[in-house]
This record gives sequence, structure tokens and C-alpha cells, in this order.
Amino acid sequence: MSSAGHVFDMIRRLRGNRAQLTSNKEGFRDNIEIKEKRRTFVRFKKISKEEMKEVKENIRSKARREKRRYYIASVVVSVILIVTMIFILR
Repeated sequence: MSSAGHVFDMIRRLRGNRAQLTSNKEGFRDNIEIKEKRRTFVRFKKISKEEMKEVKENIRSKARREKRRYYIASVVVSVILIVTMIFILR
């Protein structure tokens, strides 16, 4: 009997979460086309092959930079740990 407040709170949270779903947002709804009762189709932007190559190259260059940063950070941390261990063991 005393759990009615908890149940009401749970129902309120479920409604709030349902309202915040990506599929309920305006920008998402604009890109969906419903042709049948159970199927939805997403419309993608049409871009030229040159633009697609440029986008792919940007993504690849960002990935390369991220890998390079990770590699440099790993080397720096490793060197610091090795120097620290040598200093401690003396």
C-alpha cells in the first residue's frame, strides 16, 4: 500500500524516457518515410562521389591522428614508468 508513490514515480520516468527517444525527435521524423504499416525507410542525403571521397578521407585522417596520439601517449607513459622503476630500484 505504501509503494503507490514509487509506482507512480516509475510510470512518470517511463513516460519521460519514451518522450526523449531519438525516434520521437523532429529531426529524426523528417528523414523517415512510412510506406507500409510495419516498415519504415530512412531517406539518406544524396552526395556526389567527390564529396563522399572527401568525407571518407576526413574520417580516415581523424582516425590516423587519434591512433598516433594514442601511440605517442603510450610511449611517453611507458618511458616515465621505466624511468620511475629504475629510480626506485637504485
